[in-house]
Amino acid sequence: MRKKIKRFQRLATVRKKDVSKEINNSNLVQNEITKNESLIDQINIIMESSKNNSSTKIINSGFFKNNAQLLTTLQSQKNIASNRNKYLRSEKEIIRKKIIENTLKKIKAEEKAKEYKRLYTSELENKNYQ
Repeated sequence: MRKKIKRFQRLATVRKKDVSKEINNSNLVQNEITKNESLIDQINIIMESSKNNSSTKIINSGFFKNNAQLLTTLQSQKNIASNRNKYLRSEKEIIRKKIIENTLKKIKAEEKAKEYKRLYTSELENKNYQ
């Protein structure tokens, strides 16, 4: 009986560590999402300023070509950042599910340990009274 109690206590501890690890992973992913959103905002600002500058004055062909290449590059970088953001959000959702799952498993293990402790103490009391 003691072995079962210890086993479930260890299992609860392992699950608690798993939850802590997943929470840490979730925080790291959230930081990356925030950085990605900031990058997307900066790219949008640069793209808007490039569009505004070219529309107010007559431009030569070299400047137009360079500006078009810059906008194309920025758009592709923005697409990459957006796709990365989608991926990170899906990863965060997976991590959130793991946290919930491990928390439930931890609670079950703690309940089992308490149940076995209760059974063990009741068995000891019965032996003492007999």
